[in-house]
Amino acid sequence: MVHAQLSGQFGTGQGQGLLGSIKRVFALMAAFAVGALVLMAAGVVAVATAIVGLLIAFVAMLLRFGAYRGVRGRMSKAKKAAERQAAQSEPVLEARRTARGWTVDG
Repeated sequence: MVHAQLSGQFGTGQGQGLLGSIKRVFALMAAFAVGALVLMAAGVVAVATAIVGLLIAFVAMLLRFGAYRGVRGRMSKAKKAAERQAAQSEPVLEARRTARGWTVDG
């Protein structure tokens, strides 16, 4: 017949008593703390990546839709007046595309 003997230590190799239990608790808390720090760092990287992506998308939208308004909207009054005077003083030639190339009328 086989007899089993139970002891206070279950294969942890840390020693017996209160000091060994305290060491195991601190080791477990340190492992959880490291895991929590890794998860927080991954979350910060994910949020930073999302913010950079939104900034890139915003700049792309500004470049796409701001280009058309910028040319017409930023012309100063002096430039507009100079263009009006130049258009009134000089005849404007009209050009159109034909099958043979460009034709200038006027």
